[in-house]
Amino acid sequence: MTPKYEITRIAHPKFPWMHRIRALRDVREDVRAGDLGGFVQSERNLSQEGTCWIADNAIAAEEACVSGHSLLSDNAWACGHAAIFDRAIVSGNAVLDGGVFVAAGRIRDHAYIGGNAEIFASRVTGEAPVISESASVYGVVRGRVEIHGRTVILPGSKIDNPTTDIFHIYPERIVVKKPFGEKLCVLSPPIAGEGQQKRFPSRWEER
Repeated sequence: MTPKYEITRIAHPKFPWMHRIRALRDVREDVRAGDLGGFVQSERNLSQEGTCWIADNAIAAEEACVSGHSLLSDNAWACGHAAIFDRAIVSGNAVLDGGVFVAAGRIRDHAYIGGNAEIFASRVTGEAPVISESASVYGVVRGRVEIHGRTVILPGSKIDNPTTDIFHIYPERIVVKKPFGEKLCVLSPPIAGEGQQKRFPSRWEER
């Protein structure tokens, strides 16, 4: 197998143990041979197979792995043992840390995915979650679920939407969007709450 990228000597200005990648061949429509990508700590952070890529100033470090056809872009971070695979897209200032699995959907803005969180597409409809704004997820989210604001999905919680309806989850309510209108539901405290989003692991500041 011909490697699709190399790790350059261009170090991250704040975290010098991480370096930019450079494409050695065309990887995807928007990544051509010679293009610079984001930052990795080692080759284990980005698979040489598939069309997966780390773009812009995004960072994958420690034991985090980007694989399949997924994309880590903008200023997003993946660290700890985070796994991003299949067709997941992580962008904006999103942070993934811990033993998280993100296999589908979009994680964006200032969203935080931590602990042992799992983000998957629905086995029934193929629809995938969108985690945005300053939401934090520590549980399991599957299907057409959109999490907004400073909502926190607690560890051990599971949200599985096998329908084509859209579940919009806010700190104080859930709005179910149907083809014929919306239904307002009361949010259950054991599922979610409101919290403050983290930017990146404090352990990195200690280096």
